[in-house]
Amino acid sequence: MITVGFTLIGRGSWSGGESYLRNMLSVIASELRGKVQAKLFLTPEQHSSLGASFDHMLAAPAIVDERVTGAGLGRRGLIALVGGTDRAFADLVVAQGIDVVFEVAQWFGNRFPVPVVSWIPDFQHRRLPHLFPRRAWWRRDLGYRLQTSGNRAIMLSSGDALADCETFYPVSRSKTAVVRFAIDLDPGPVLARADGARQAHGLPERFFFLPNQFWVHKNHRLVVEALKHISQIGALDSLPPIVLSGRTTDPRDPTFFKRLMDLVETDGLASHFRHLGLIPYDDVLALIGAADYLLNPSHFEGWSTTVEEAKSLGTPMLLSDIPLHREQAPDALFFAPDSAEALAQRLMEVGRRPRPVRENVALLQGRQQKRRRDYAAALLALFENVRSVPQ
Repeated sequence: MITVGFTLIGRGSWSGGESYLRNMLSVIASELRGKVQAKLFLTPEQHSSLGASFDHMLAAPAIVDERVTGAGLGRRGLIALVGGTDRAFADLVVAQGIDVVFEVAQWFGNRFPVPVVSWIPDFQHRRLPHLFPRRAWWRRDLGYRLQTSGNRAIMLSSGDALADCETFYPVSRSKTAVVRFAIDLDPGPVLARADGARQAHGLPERFFFLPNQFWVHKNHRLVVEALKHISQIGALDSLPPIVLSGRTTDPRDPTFFKRLMDLVETDGLASHFRHLGLIPYDDVLALIGAADYLLNPSHFEGWSTTVEEAKSLGTPMLLSDIPLHREQAPDALFFAPDSAEALAQRLMEVGRRPRPVRENVALLQGRQQKRRRDYAAALLALFENVRSVPQ
């Protein structure tokens, strides 16, 4: 049995990181039961907000300790850099019998007494540097240089990320492992409530669904431009609407959402660019299941959760033609992420077709279970390899 120690990914401020952690802990508690067990370290503040919501996936209730506050960060990260280890956190981890510790945007030190797996989600700052203020770019890049040159295994979520890692940080070669995550989702109950969710939100039988956060790199503007092109050739009325959900604030461009919606109104596209706001996650899943197609025009992804959800539910996909999407969903329909005309052609093409027929639920369940088993096997292999390396 391998005991793996985790801290809260994103320290409570990154919902995607928390979701990723929940998926990982879920596969450890189910597919890897008896082979791996997880222990979660929380600060008192995190525990007060999260309560026992993780405990059903853990070997024991979460460990709540002040020494978790700031572990591997800021001043303590600098001390670990100079002295070789974050001693306070190391003492806590050793006392809890941890065999491997999981590190995300932290630095526990090159002489940490327990083997370290460092997860790097993506290399967006290298692919889209113009979206990062200079200080933020350097802070992220220096952190990645430290981790990739350190005495730890580097876990990546895709072959695309692996190529980036070994290109931008050649010292990482021979330290990397690809672990493609799979979500914990039974398609049966979700599909059973899909039509009810569609009706509850006042949506027509046919629609495209785009549930991305309104961040600039998610490329919502291309969708507006594609709809404008379709409107100009007089084909908008025959097209199913594009329905959207997600947070509307991009910290790097706070006025983006308002500018985008002003453009929608100016061009008369409101009937086909319908934002539902920030809706419950269960509704997001149900609407993915109800949609004709999931739409994702993003310029960049690490490993898209919404694509995983659509795969699980058997929903066809219209995706931007980026390497990650080709890797994650090779059977999707693709369009150039910088061509509004290419997206417009795809939308009109699939809009003219009959509504896609959903595959048998049992078949979808079998495929989803296989993805979970593959995820579990890759995760187990990584933990076993890391534990076997002498410290």
